Amino acid sequence: MSSFDDAVESYEKQLRDWLSKCPACVLSPQVMLHARRGTAMIQVGQSFEFDERLHARDNPPNHILARQLVQYNGKIKNPIIFWLNSSFPSDSIYQLHKQPVVHHVLRLGAGYTFTNVLIGLKTALKAEKINGDSLEWDPKKLK
Repeated sequence: MSSFDDAVESYEKQLRDWLSKCPACVLSPQVMLHARRGTAMIQVGQSFEFDERLHARDNPPNHILARQLVQYNGKIKNPIIFWLNSSFPSDSIYQLHKQPVVHHVLRLGAGYTFTNVLIGLKTALKAEKINGDSLEWDPKKLK
């Protein structure tokens, strides 16, 4: 295993521990967690690449969003969690959780839209003192 893989595995264990202790998250051991993209985009639940039941109804595909966020790894102090769960409502996506550590949660339910994800993401970035308006979010320009 490479040092990158070791670091990802260690970070994923730490995140899983935090999220299992968060009274709002209560992450169970059966739920998948992926942190290969760093603190800017932690995936919980179903992987975005296999987002079959929770299709984003808007474009662009999720990997394009991930590419936009990678530049902020190391600048984001508190992790941004993209949590896919079909039982979540499709609106009111953003939540700030403060226990056991501060973390941002974007709760993506069935029928979530790219517009709602961007609103929640901009809120999280603003809380991290990053200007989300400076990013290129126009789906037509992102390929």
